[in-house]
Amino acid sequence: MTGPTVASTGPGPMPGTDPRESARIVAGECHRLPFLPELPGRGPGSDQAGRTLAMLVDLPVDVSPRGWRLSDSRGRLARVAADLLDRDSDALEEADEQAREPDTPPSDSDRFLQVRVTGPWSLAAGLELPGGLPALTDRGARRDLASSLAEGVASRTVRLAGRLRAGSRVVLDEPMLWRVAAGTVPAPSHFDPVAAVPTERLVLALSRFADTLRAAGVDQVLLRPPTTAAPDSPQLFSAFAETPRGETPLDGLVLEAEPLYAARAHDALDAAGAVLGDGRILQLEGIAETDRPGDTGAGVERAASALFALLDRVGAPRYESLSHLVLTPTIRRVTTDEHSAVRALAAARRVAEAAPRLAE
Repeated sequence: MTGPTVASTGPGPMPGTDPRESARIVAGECHRLPFLPELPGRGPGSDQAGRTLAMLVDLPVDVSPRGWRLSDSRGRLARVAADLLDRDSDALEEADEQAREPDTPPSDSDRFLQVRVTGPWSLAAGLELPGGLPALTDRGARRDLASSLAEGVASRTVRLAGRLRAGSRVVLDEPMLWRVAAGTVPAPSHFDPVAAVPTERLVLALSRFADTLRAAGVDQVLLRPPTTAAPDSPQLFSAFAETPRGETPLDGLVLEAEPLYAARAHDALDAAGAVLGDGRILQLEGIAETDRPGDTGAGVERAASALFALLDRVGAPRYESLSHLVLTPTIRRVTTDEHSAVRALAAARRVAEAAPRLAE
């Protein structure tokens, strides 16, 4: 009987400017759960916002003095972002083929490609209408943006996952979620404040957005809420770990591990326990780390012990919960330089591989 396995992957961003080198690292260290690398070091259009906007369907964007804006035609930087996305996808497919063993089966039901995109609420909060206000202020624009985003993300992700002979997983990164809920999204003028969106509407919309992605072929949809909160924008982790009545739950949450280990984020701990209790996925960014995580057997054991302590704290059975866990390094640790990225991804992989044995 096969025991549980813990997955490991990367958070998304990678250092440097060479998509082939980043793809080679991902294929080597994250074969079971490869991710599409982001290379923000290449400049505007290469960051997460540019990557996500490049996936929109029939909704052109251009740049404004403050950022990205809806437009009548696709601007030069938007075309650059789309070209870079194509190059990154091709590089990952090439690296995956080179890393694949000759006797590897045509497909593997336990293997997924993970793609991180900006979620619909944060995208609407950061994208301007032609008049300068955030798209969040216009219900019709929000609806069109969400529809375009779902179609483009699903098409891109499912197609690339098929090329890698893997399932597809989308992480909806919502860095502005607490601000959207609190009504503190920045506006061009104090005379045009952005109204708060009720938490119930946010949760319901994300659940239905995930349904749209799944209907278009995406296998799993995870939510990455903000890792920090401000006094005027309190965190609401538990609300997004729950599922509105009659709706399909999100497949899991992506949470930063360090506050959970330190037991400072009680609401996040409750959310982590709820997700694991439902048998959903909990992706932890930043395994238990010292200065050099996982470099030795002792380091791996310390990291695994901290992981087990976290499971105990949230009331999740150690052994049974392992198959629902995904470990990743923090963004800070993987974006320092290529050498640090390799070490961080390798450390997460080693802890993931050792955890089932150490939990027995």
